[in-house]
Amino acid sequence: MKVTVRDRKVFETIEPSVLAEYLQAHCWEKVGLFYEYTWVWHKKDDSGELFEVKQPTKQNFDDYGLLIGDTLKELERLEKRSQLEILSDLITCLENTEIQGFIVKVDRQAGEKIGKVAMMGFVVGKLQKIYLDLNENDLILALKAYQERIPVICDGDFVKEGKYFAGKNLRNFALMAEEEGKIVI
Repeated sequence: MKVTVRDRKVFETIEPSVLAEYLQAHCWEKVGLFYEYTWVWHKKDDSGELFEVKQPTKQNFDDYGLLIGDTLKELERLEKRSQLEILSDLITCLENTEIQGFIVKVDRQAGEKIGKVAMMGFVVGKLQKIYLDLNENDLILALKAYQERIPVICDGDFVKEGKYFAGKNLRNFALMAEEEGKIVI
């Protein structure tokens, strides 16, 4: 299935330096600067066809999301991967996002009111490990979810830290329950 991403707000979360690192790591060649705002990159595929993408130098201009969208389309065409797969490599921060998943680890030191939890959830279509710091009430729910294999849901900001995401400003942490074939919160 081919998924086309059209949400400019999602594109606007991609940092220019992260895109540049991605292109460099995938053997693209930086060929020139266009009007101080955009780097032009080239790469040939196995058949010799030349591909060109543009990487903005900064995020604060009107067509930033549009430019990133065009770049994503070209990367999809060359790499023969879905836009969601490519986006999951480029996204470093998702603000005010809802994540669903399963708790895979609960860790709380004796006497502490906050505990560390690891969950597996989908971030931009890719299964990722996500770390959460939960208060005592949410930690009780997380422990129940872990023990009974109940999926959880929460809202917040999710920031990539190394290979993993960390939940910040968490809200509405809850268990999801299945009721006659429907998932309810």
